[in-house]
Amino acid sequence: MQNSINSILSKRFDQICFVVEDLQQAMDFFTQTNGVEVWNVAEGLSQSQTEKEYFGEPGDFQFSCAYGFAGETLIELARHDGGRSVYKDWLDEKGKGPHHIGFRQKDADEYALAEKHYQDLGIKKAMAGFFEGPFGNCRWAYFDTREQLGCYTELYYVDGELNDRMAELKSGKNVSITD
Repeated sequence: MQNSINSILSKRFDQICFVVEDLQQAMDFFTQTNGVEVWNVAEGLSQSQTEKEYFGEPGDFQFSCAYGFAGETLIELARHDGGRSVYKDWLDEKGKGPHHIGFRQKDADEYALAEKHYQDLGIKKAMAGFFEGPFGNCRWAYFDTREQLGCYTELYYVDGELNDRMAELKSGKNVSITD
């Protein structure tokens, strides 16, 4: 299984996330310096999420995000809004900056394999949640790879129409992926 899951994971890298204090300021910077012009902003994204976890305990975190694409790579900007979260921890320990890399799995089954692989390697889940949206669902988890990589690693998947909307956002269309 090790070889098959590694070959799946190696083909799924698609994201880098930056923890920021001001979403608009960060979006403006990325637009002015790197040409990322189309953003989807999800204020209060975590409010309706379920199955929230923070280092093995029930999570109470609140956050907002902005999403844009630079070529094939999803740029996620995350702002801590409240509760205990790895975003708040990061801001307190390091300040704003690169927070995690992401690997998008094709479906729930592949996600479960990837999550089991990380857990079998002893990599602890730091924060996780499940988002049920009008266009599809998203299950995500950050694994604590700070010691090995200097940042967290996210495993996630999206399903339903949300896949198509992500592709449209990637192509430069201004579409909502959350509401």
